[in-house]
Amino acid sequence: MTRLLRANWFYILLPLAIAVEWSLAVTPEALAAPRALEATLLFDLAIFLPALYFLFLRGRVSRKAALLRTAALAGSGIWFAAWLMPAGQGEVLPWLSWIRYVALPVLIGVELIAAVAILKHVYGKTPSEAHLIEQGLPPLMAKLLLAEARFWKRVFGWLRGS
Repeated sequence: MTRLLRANWFYILLPLAIAVEWSLAVTPEALAAPRALEATLLFDLAIFLPALYFLFLRGRVSRKAALLRTAALAGSGIWFAAWLMPAGQGEVLPWLSWIRYVALPVLIGVELIAAVAILKHVYGKTPSEAHLIEQGLPPLMAKLLLAEARFWKRVFGWLRGS
């Protein structure tokens, strides 16, 4: 159990941190001081949590993949901070809103490229679970992807009569 907790500490910390940030945002003290709330939310969600995530990913995936995932988490943190702020409040978050419109299409494009590469491999001639795990997919997800690919290959083979 302890080994499992050590291996997945960030996934345990993240929902707790989000719950703490949400509960902080609805306190009367935070609503009375929107500048302090904004600074706290931005630091925690756009700097501190992504830095912890980068430390968590270090050694698990390539540096490029870790930086991309960290940037995505930081962007999500900015969005979540803006969502938690009371309407019409904040000085920095309205200025950062342009990041969403630039980063979202870029991240969607990167995710589509990654999904196409994974699907090409999974539905290719010789799919390999070890290759998928090397690319950073969790072992369970690699097994499930390959099982789904085998299923759909059989279904389409049956439909074609081969």
